[in-house]
Amino acid sequence: MRNLKRKEALRQVIRQIRKHLSAGQKQEAQALLSQLAKAADKAAARGTIHKNKAARLKARFMKMVAHA
Repeated sequence: MRNLKRKEALRQVIRQIRKHLSAGQKQEAQALLSQLAKAADKAAARGTIHKNKAARLKARFMKMVAHA
């Protein structure tokens, strides 16, 4: 159950970032990057996701926001 909660928290932040990017709200998406990093790092530290997946997610979304 804890793993599901952590994964859902991660997915929720990802959905919010994508929603803001599609609406053209770069500032709001950029503000959520710290939440994404925190959720991904927490999930990786607890073994919910692999540490490389956490790093890949953070890198991809930072790149996505930077190019928006």
